[in-house]
Amino acid sequence: MRYLAFVLLISVALVAECEPASLAEPVGLFPSSELVEQETTESSGHLLVLGALEKVNHELQPEKLILVPGRKVASTWYLPEARRTKQVAEHFKSELVESANILFECQGRSCGSSSYWANKLFERAILYGPEQYQHYLIAQRSVPQHSLAQQKAEGDYIVIYIGERATRKIYVHIEYISRVNP
Repeated sequence: MRYLAFVLLISVALVAECEPASLAEPVGLFPSSELVEQETTESSGHLLVLGALEKVNHELQPEKLILVPGRKVASTWYLPEARRTKQVAEHFKSELVESANILFECQGRSCGSSSYWANKLFERAILYGPEQYQHYLIAQRSVPQHSLAQQKAEGDYIVIYIGERATRKIYVHIEYISRVNP
């Protein structure tokens, strides 16, 4: 267990040296988090959901969404010590409250289909589970006002999806999108 914590600490330090400052300061992870998967992608339009899911022509679609150009670092974590998704959601929300503005959040069945979130939006089947145990939130980091170059820019986005599988294992998927200005 201590070895895993040491490896995670070294990994975060190495990422901090390679990533821009906004991506090197991740939200504080839940205790004993175990990395399952991580990837970095560049795109002219990362899809960010800012509203509930609704049926349009018999298909689920986000009520409100935006496309954000930039770099996305996505990671999925297993939380072996977590017992309730609500506790995990409160942890991440408290981490964000000081440095970001929460744009949208939902929990349980109000989020809609967990299959849609897991398989269509995040493309991570491991996140799929009973809908009553899911949480989603999206936040935008504030941009420091002292930087003239950044005054026109919007802050980076942080997307967090928490799901509990039928096996009672809890996973969290975190995406950091560093906005690129045209």
